[in-house]
Amino acid sequence: MANQRLHVRLDCKEHCRLGLKELLYPARIENISLEGVLVCVDDLYPGLHVGEDCRLLMRGLDEYEYLCKIVRIEPLYVALRFVESHFTT
Repeated sequence: MANQRLHVRLDCKEHCRLGLKELLYPARIENISLEGVLVCVDDLYPGLHVGEDCRLLMRGLDEYEYLCKIVRIEPLYVALRFVESHFTT
């Protein structure tokens, strides 16, 4: 089967935080593209559902917050599609 992705994915091992409702959970980015990100989590959190809104917070020189939708859930991984981003610090 041919790769149907529109954007190139880059491997990445950066720490981040996954925001679900009012809680923030530690996570790690596995790969990222212009459209979305694959995040590794130590435990799948109860109540995670495809289509649910969440936040991804990444720290570089500053902190950025990306509003996302959950598009796929696998053991230890959550695939997110970017909806909006903004600078938080």
